[in-house]
Amino acid sequence: MGRKAECVLWSVTVNICRFLLAVCFIFSGFVKAVDPVGTQIKLQDYLSAFAHVMPAQSDVLLIACMLAGFEFLLGVYLLLGIYRDEVTVILLFVLVCFTSFTLYIALENPVSDCGCFGDVLVLTNWQTFYKNIFLLVLAVILLVGKRYVIPLISERVAWVALIITVTLSGHFMLSNVRDLPMFDFRPYKVGTDLRKSVLGGRDSRYADFSLMDGNMDDVTDSVLSADGYTFLLISPYLENASQENIDRINDLYYYCLEGEYNMYCVTASSEAQISQWREITCAEYGFLRSDEIPLQTMIRTNPGIVVLKDGAVYAKWSDGNIPLDFNSFVKMENLDWKYPILRDNFTKWTFTVAYFVLPYLLLLLADMCIRRKRN
Repeated sequence: MGRKAECVLWSVTVNICRFLLAVCFIFSGFVKAVDPVGTQIKLQDYLSAFAHVMPAQSDVLLIACMLAGFEFLLGVYLLLGIYRDEVTVILLFVLVCFTSFTLYIALENPVSDCGCFGDVLVLTNWQTFYKNIFLLVLAVILLVGKRYVIPLISERVAWVALIITVTLSGHFMLSNVRDLPMFDFRPYKVGTDLRKSVLGGRDSRYADFSLMDGNMDDVTDSVLSADGYTFLLISPYLENASQENIDRINDLYYYCLEGEYNMYCVTASSEAQISQWREITCAEYGFLRSDEIPLQTMIRTNPGIVVLKDGAVYAKWSDGNIPLDFNSFVKMENLDWKYPILRDNFTKWTFTVAYFVLPYLLLLLADMCIRRKRN
């Protein structure tokens, strides 16, 4: 093989490895950024398995956001081919750490899955380890052949990529924490028929879902079998729930009274905590008990609202984003939804792709113009 052919082979191999790694890290960072609270819950699982002292939830959420942002940034740098000396070394170090850690996880099995791809792609612990071995091999090839990396932008504007990535990912994660995840890859997503999934027992993912009344009688069947709209105020733990939007939640209850809809608060808290919540918030709605795991899976804000229609999940709202006008009553059947991005997947994906891709395309275009002027 001639020198030229060898260089071409190295260039093709190295850049394929680089793009595969970039896609993997961008995807991993993105799915974590979609659901930072879900990443927080997974990190808490790790901490409870390994640590004797649990940090505050806000601290774990910050770590989850930083992890998502770091993975996304690393993927962007790989994709653009900038800072290749530093990025290839950092990448190799990260993957050595990840591979070592996932080997221990696979052997000891302290958690059921790594959570590296959120709820989009659930891997077993051994599958995660083999995936990291594959990525580690790609990273070694990339480090050895880093001089063959073809940059998409010049390093004189690389700092702009950092600002774009931090700004976009930070704003995206903040929106997903403050409201609800833009995309829902979990069970109990909008459109899920709980009558079939829970009462029918057709899906094991819903096996731990049940609703108990104050006497600890199972009322799951009666609640899910109710026709029309049922509003569930979901709060895994009332003692940790935000009270910022209590007035709107109480207004929602009066809206349900006027519309003759059922409304319950579903929680895993004790009777004492329920009584304290009633006293603090003047809550008049009924309370049901459930396990905290399906409640945390159902909705990511605490509290949040899940709307059922004929036993199926019709809508999900954060407590601060209830799209109802309580000053003029309009029945749910006659509502004209003015927020299609909250419900239509095509609109959401189109918006998200444009949100993340257009700034980088503009950067590439600006860099091309600068290089032409200098030449």
